[in-house]
Amino acid sequence: MPNDQQPRRRIIEVAASVSAFIMIFAATWFVLDRTEHRPRWVVVEAPGTAVVGEAFEVRVTLDRSVEATMIVCTLHRANEERRGWGYLASSGPARPAAGGGTYAFDFVVPEKADTSFVFALVYSSPTGEWRDGTRAVATALIPVGPESRPFKKVSLHHYPTAARTAATRSAGEEPARAGRRPSAWTHSILAVLLAVAAYFALRAGRADPAGVLGAQGERPIWLIFAVILVVCAVVEVSGFAGDLASLGRRLAGQVRVYEYRKPFQKAVMAVMAAASWELFLLFIKATQRPGSHRRLWWAGMGLAEYLVVSSLGVLSFHAIDVLRGLAWHGISPFDALRGAGVAVTLLAAYYSVKRTEAGPLT
Repeated sequence: MPNDQQPRRRIIEVAASVSAFIMIFAATWFVLDRTEHRPRWVVVEAPGTAVVGEAFEVRVTLDRSVEATMIVCTLHRANEERRGWGYLASSGPARPAAGGGTYAFDFVVPEKADTSFVFALVYSSPTGEWRDGTRAVATALIPVGPESRPFKKVSLHHYPTAARTAATRSAGEEPARAGRRPSAWTHSILAVLLAVAAYFALRAGRADPAGVLGAQGERPIWLIFAVILVVCAVVEVSGFAGDLASLGRRLAGQVRVYEYRKPFQKAVMAVMAAASWELFLLFIKATQRPGSHRRLWWAGMGLAEYLVVSSLGVLSFHAIDVLRGLAWHGISPFDALRGAGVAVTLLAAYYSVKRTEAGPLT
């Protein structure tokens, strides 16, 4: 009977693990999707490409909740590096509008130097003037190409109105409060902790704990951990992670997939969240087994936590960027999580060295 139940139990465990992975993935995706804070008062449609010298139509549909107002749409440009924004054209004076209506704005794309992308700026204003604007959105960048492509819904992001910009500038002129921004020393502190953890991991890997159960199998893993920790310390002080993120954005822009980065970012972060949960369950089960390498598992979990959180920072999703910008006495929750992972690895390596120096257990 026990032999018959073993395969069934294994199937149930695998099914439960897969179900948990899917549920955590879906929940993480949903939460991240809600944090994007997309504009919901308007929907904008436009051709897939803009052709210089030809007509370019932008269709704006207002949500039913929008009150009677004036609506304005203007066309702007960006260069190959998605910078150098500038004005291109207007579709005419402001128009009366109200919720539930669809309005077409017609442009002719003018020829102008350094124009690789165009985007539409849509705003509402009771007077039709920008200075009185109540809300505004900008479309995603639309590439300039040799031929027009069919209409499609364009992704939007909030654009600061004149009043919002003035309020931000006014707030920026006030003296910054101490401890509001993350400290510039965070990376250096993390690099030191990583280097110390690598030192103890190297000692744990070079030790010869004769008589300790399974210790020989730990040595190459400790040495691998030491190499990873050293590399991470170098990355912290070199700024390589930021350079890598910038390179990724440039490459994505060159192959015209930059505007599709958000689904990719959410998918990667959801997979990381689900995989981290599975790894945590594996860690709990492993440390409960007789003769388990508890300190090695603790070190691996701490290192994994540091790598996962750091990778999320490189992805630069909006919600993560907000978390990174928060700080309490110069310490952001994001860096505190990374530091906690390094501290766990350091302590696990330190106590592993102490154990081996104490000799075999009796």
